[in-house]
Amino acid sequence: MEYDIEPPPMQNRQKRAWFAWWIVSLILFFVFVGTTATWLQWRHKYQAREQQRQLMDPSSPDPGVTAAESVATDRAVRVHVGVYVERIPQLSIKDATWTVVFDIWFRWEGAGLNPAEGFVIMEGAIESKDKLAEEHSPDGHHYERYRVTAQITHPFSVSCFPYDEQLLTLGMENGATVRTQMIFVPDLASTSVSSRVSVPGYQLAGWQAIEKPHSYKTTRGDPRLPAGMKSTHSHFRLGITLRRDGWGLYLKMFQALFVAVLIAILAGFIKPTHVDPRFGLGVGALFAAVANSYLIGGQVPDTGEMVLADVINGLGILVILMTLIESTISLHLYDGRGEAALSRRLDRVSLAIMFSGFAGTNLALLLAAKL
Repeated sequence: MEYDIEPPPMQNRQKRAWFAWWIVSLILFFVFVGTTATWLQWRHKYQAREQQRQLMDPSSPDPGVTAAESVATDRAVRVHVGVYVERIPQLSIKDATWTVVFDIWFRWEGAGLNPAEGFVIMEGAIESKDKLAEEHSPDGHHYERYRVTAQITHPFSVSCFPYDEQLLTLGMENGATVRTQMIFVPDLASTSVSSRVSVPGYQLAGWQAIEKPHSYKTTRGDPRLPAGMKSTHSHFRLGITLRRDGWGLYLKMFQALFVAVLIAILAGFIKPTHVDPRFGLGVGALFAAVANSYLIGGQVPDTGEMVLADVINGLGILVILMTLIESTISLHLYDGRGEAALSRRLDRVSLAIMFSGFAGTNLALLLAAKL
């Protein structure tokens, strides 16, 4: 007479404890990674916007400018400055440069001053400058307008790439005249950005023009300034906000990664003893994810920080790696210990958690980047 031999109670408890440990570890991994990555993404977004706000806040002095230096004197000549942006023909996130074509004009009263004579573009170089119009009336009213093409070096904020928001700042000063002698006044009534301005991948979200004092820790040998005094100039700044809102770039960048992760997860439905397809699909998906990471890394400058694209790629690579680890454990249970039912249960629950965790974390990251 044959009897079914039940596993000892202690062995059953060990199996349940080991299975629960693995499942809880997977859940905790996605909760920790998802929460941490989403919080960091939100913080980067907040810090970038706060930095942009300070750059374009006329009441917030730039670093190094004291309150006394930011106060205009009554003797300073008010020069009304306006800008009309015609085109932005080039913008390179990787090279940290952008090119702009714009009209700039100056209106002022009085003699002995030429604000257009020594104006310079901050953080850039003027490639061409052509005078388009000028008018000098006998009563001391002056007007000059120029067409300028400039290339500007700009450290782009890429922490939220490919859902980054950029503030392009066009700054201008007169290097020959300090702020106690001349102050720029933004011509807000006429300053604007042409509707023809188009930057591939971005949408124009707005613009703002302000004036700020800008100090240098040197007199540059100017005999009009006391020794050791910082020279402070009137700084005109036009800020243009660009924002990515669509899904096109996101899907184009990560469609290969998402397919690779899905293939690695689907491989879990193959019998563990069919080693070649079960492990071969995961290894192939891992190579595809790594290649996708290298391709995307070439689109942003090497800043040393983990941008949103790096986080998504890294998460995909980790999920694929976990599917391979799970397949190894499942094979050991199925073939080494004869636990076919436990192996199938491990596959179903683990792969469901991996898919849900990967999709949920990506969704949370996107919401944090788009806030």
